[in-house]
Amino acid sequence: MSKSAVVIGGTGAVGKELIRELVQSGEYREVRALVRKERDLGYFGLAEGEGSCLVQKVVDFEKLDDYADEFKGCEYGFSAFGTTRREAGGAEPFKKIDYGYNVKAADLMKQGGVKHMQLVSAQGADTKSWLLYPKTKGEIEDHLKSLAFDRLTIWRPGLLAGRHLSRTVETAANCICPNFLRVHVRTVARGMHYDTTDKPHSTEKVDIIENNPIKKYVEATGGKDALFNKVI
Repeated sequence: MSKSAVVIGGTGAVGKELIRELVQSGEYREVRALVRKERDLGYFGLAEGEGSCLVQKVVDFEKLDDYADEFKGCEYGFSAFGTTRREAGGAEPFKKIDYGYNVKAADLMKQGGVKHMQLVSAQGADTKSWLLYPKTKGEIEDHLKSLAFDRLTIWRPGLLAGRHLSRTVETAANCICPNFLRVHVRTVARGMHYDTTDKPHSTEKVDIIENNPIKKYVEATGGKDALFNKVI
C-alpha cells in the first residue's frame, strides 16, 4: 500500500466508482477525496472496514487556494468533476464551475507534487467547437497539458451509462444512443485505476483515450464492459 491519490469529483457518477476501485484495490495507503460534504462508506459501494484508506476532506470549491495543503503529498491526481449548463444554472456559472474548479484543482495538484494526473473529459472535446460544453472541456484539457505533469491521461467517454437517472430518461437514452457511443461509469473508473498499475494504457506523456478505446483497454487488461452486465 505505497500509493496515494487526491480526487475531486469523487461523489459523482464516475468519481464514486473510482474511489471504490482505488480503495478496494489494496494498493493505496491514502485515497483523499475533496468533497463538499462527507458521505458514508455505503455511498461509495464500500462496506464497513473497507474504507480505512479513504480520507474525506470537506472543502469550499470557491476558495480552493485556502485548502492548498490538501493537494500536497500525493503521487496521483484524479478529476472526475463536472457539471452541465442546466445543473449550473446557465452558461456563465457552468464555465465558472466546470472550467474554474477543474483548472484551479489541477494547478494545486501540480504544485502539491502530483506526478500522474487523470481527467474525465468528454467525447468531442474541442476548443474550436461552437458549443459551450465541448469547447469548455477542450479548454480544460489544454490547461492541464500546459502544466506538464510527468503523465497526463485524459478520458473522453461518450454517453455515460450507469448513472442514477429517471427510468424515462434512461429508457430514452437506451433507445436513441447505440451501445458503441456509450460507456458504463464503472468501466471508465476501472480504466482510470488500471492506468496507475503496471499495465498502463500507454507510456505517452499525454494520453487521450476516446470512448471505444476505453472499453477495449479495460477488457484487454482483465475487466469486462459493465454496459453489457458483465461485472468488472
